[in-house]
Amino acid sequence: MPRISVIMPVYNNAMYLQEAINTILWQTFSDLELIIIDDGSTDGSAGIIHEIQDTRVKKIFHSVNLGIVASLNQGLDWSQGEYIARMDSDDASALNRLEVQAYFMDQNPHIDICGTGYTTNYLGPVKLNPMHHEEIKVWLLFHSCLLHPSVMMRRSSIERLGIRYDYNYPHAEDYELWSRLSSSAQFANLPHNLLFYRTHEGQISNKHRLVQDSTARRIRQRQLSQLGIQCSEHEYDILVKLAEFRIVAEDIEDYRNATGFANWILDQNRIYRVYDQDILNMALSRCISRAPY
Repeated sequence: MPRISVIMPVYNNAMYLQEAINTILWQTFSDLELIIIDDGSTDGSAGIIHEIQDTRVKKIFHSVNLGIVASLNQGLDWSQGEYIARMDSDDASALNRLEVQAYFMDQNPHIDICGTGYTTNYLGPVKLNPMHHEEIKVWLLFHSCLLHPSVMMRRSSIERLGIRYDYNYPHAEDYELWSRLSSSAQFANLPHNLLFYRTHEGQISNKHRLVQDSTARRIRQRQLSQLGIQCSEHEYDILVKLAEFRIVAEDIEDYRNATGFANWILDQNRIYRVYDQDILNMALSRCISRAPY
């Protein structure tokens, strides 16, 4: 039985697929299986997968496109490793990624899920997400701060928490999962650049932006409801501007709206105690001052 299972859904990424596969099969940590799920590709991706001879690779082919949630859940079902890692078919992992993550998980048995730092350009800069669980939990109120293709999960945690991706949250299934688990699982992000996250016109966040935004709205509102908050259209627009660091402090109305909304969240959190108050205050201050982590 392999120590690590890597799940890689594929749909029409022939241009980048071989590189993505190689960066997993050439890892310094070799006790792994790579589960590749081709979700009805029509661009030659299936042919590339068919040609792979490495016995560590498990191949699944869908005759029609079922969607990434179906592929991810199927990958979870097929996985046998102690740790389960995600990988996208258009990205590239650092060759020591799995070794570093597995070592961290070994040393921190209370952590259920960990992500990593990454770049979107081979020359940098390195992008680091919040490292510790309470920080991650707070920032999930605004946006996903665990980079999905960098994540490693503990198999025992998947079984204990019944982890599965939800079909009802299209194109933000990872954000929904992290927010759903934020009160029952322990998260961490490693401060190391272990993934090249490729940005291009064909990726989901560009092709399905409107659906993704609509789904993210439902996820954010679900979290706000834990604070007893139901947003109007205007109030939700303020939240989005905070999340995207677009508050214009020089605009008196913009600044007043943002600080008023932030104080509302802080007041409600004093009552419901969902988040660490100091970290929440810090995050809101950074959003208002346009100072991303």
